[in-house]
Amino acid sequence: MANREKMKQSLLIGALTSSFGIFVSKLLGLLYYSPLSAIAGESNMAFYSIVYTYYDLLLQISQAGIPFAIASLVAKYYSKEDYKTVLLVKKTGTNIIMGLSVVTGAFLLLMAGPIARQSLGISAPSKDIEALKTMFFILSIAVILVPLLSAVRGYVQGLKRLDLYASSQVLEQFVRVFSIILFAYLFVKILHFDSIWAIFAAIGAASLGALAAFLFTAILSRNDAKGIEEAAKVQEEKGLMSRKEIIKEILMLGVPYLIISFLGTAGPLINTTFFLDYMTKVNGPEIYESAKLASGILQANVAKISNIPSVLALGFGSGMVPYLSESLEARDNRRITKQINQILDTVVYILIPMIMIFIFFARDIYFIMYGNYNLDLGTSLFAVSNIQIFLGTIAPIFSSMMMSLKLRKEAIITLIVSFLAKLLTFFPLVRYFGAYGMIYSSGFYYLIQIICYFYCLRRNFGINIKTTTRRFIKIVICSLLMVLPAYLIRSLIPFGYDSRIVDILIMGILGLIMLGIYYALTVFIRLPQRIFGIKDMSIKNLLSRLRS
Repeated sequence: MANREKMKQSLLIGALTSSFGIFVSKLLGLLYYSPLSAIAGESNMAFYSIVYTYYDLLLQISQAGIPFAIASLVAKYYSKEDYKTVLLVKKTGTNIIMGLSVVTGAFLLLMAGPIARQSLGISAPSKDIEALKTMFFILSIAVILVPLLSAVRGYVQGLKRLDLYASSQVLEQFVRVFSIILFAYLFVKILHFDSIWAIFAAIGAASLGALAAFLFTAILSRNDAKGIEEAAKVQEEKGLMSRKEIIKEILMLGVPYLIISFLGTAGPLINTTFFLDYMTKVNGPEIYESAKLASGILQANVAKISNIPSVLALGFGSGMVPYLSESLEARDNRRITKQINQILDTVVYILIPMIMIFIFFARDIYFIMYGNYNLDLGTSLFAVSNIQIFLGTIAPIFSSMMMSLKLRKEAIITLIVSFLAKLLTFFPLVRYFGAYGMIYSSGFYYLIQIICYFYCLRRNFGINIKTTTRRFIKIVICSLLMVLPAYLIRSLIPFGYDSRIVDILIMGILGLIMLGIYYALTVFIRLPQRIFGIKDMSIKNLLSRLRS
């Protein structure tokens, strides 16, 4: 029983450590977004969303799933004390990534013009196309640097150094945020360049952040590397894998992961590639500016806020890899089932009240972030997008499970089906609902993934989520109950959206009341005790655990 609880908490500690690092980095990301939007202008933020959609796609291609493969293989052979193979995995994986990233960066330089024209549509002015083309040139540097950082992170992830993994994420974002604010202000406010230079600065800052995090991770992981090198020298047995075999295994893990990652970004890619072009074709070129504004608000402003819940997908996705890989290697299906249920319970426990708070404070959050500019449209798009946010947080976690458990074929088939569903529903939904159509088609896209993933996991490992379903219902009820007092208080206090400071104070007080009610209700019915395996849920004990 003690070992089972220890295993449960080890998995959660690893996943939550990753999530915490990503959460802090995303929180830092929010800090720059409001001043960047103010300096660059909301209309120019559409360029930012287009560039970063392609950035995510090109990163997947240049990395080809190799950081995931490095983490899985390092965890596998480190647990077998085969240190020679661990070092060979690191060296081989890093060399492959270096080659791929250079090729991908060169491809972006060559294709910048055609991609810019397709993304903005036939009605876009030439100055917009040239600006977007320049942004892709700047982005090519990050496309080369960031994959190298990911290779180093994959290595420390496989060693379960998730503290270092998380710290490097925080540092990367800190340097990036500082650089964005500094150079955007310098170019536009001091040197009086055109406001589009703020976007140029924001894109260039990605390379600066990646470089700083790479050096940080490489330096702080030297002791681990030195220890493994010394252990490899005294290892009498020959490594279990040759370089050729490692390349083959990396490709077996990485190529399906690449396909899955590519299809996983298909939703935003379809939105970015076709929305402006299709809207102007259907409604005429005069709608270009309003469509660009709605696209910028949804895919840049709203997407930035919705990145906060996505830390759960990223954190648990990276944190679960070594644990599920070990359980699969041991052929322990019972432990795999428990780990899957544990992950789902934890994510739902955190995610549901977060989504409820987002919906309740939709107008407040958007006002605090972006002010009164287009407040009604921004609030509406943000509130509705919570459907997509919830499903889009759960689906990637299932995807990471599928990859960790080597259900690659099933995952690829699932994503192809969901990609086709997104493509088929996108045009009619956008035609009738405009920017909201992007949200609805993306929600459908993620829902299909979740259903298919669950079916595959149940068929292969016999997972049973009856207990998780009951807990889900209880969490939803507790989340709804926490909103009621805040709704009553808010209805008695009329508030005009004129002061961000006042709104932050009101939202902070009501938010704490809501979370306190949620925590008290769930502790009363013993939900967190069962999910986290912690008997004493007092604030004092939790703070003590957090410090440790």
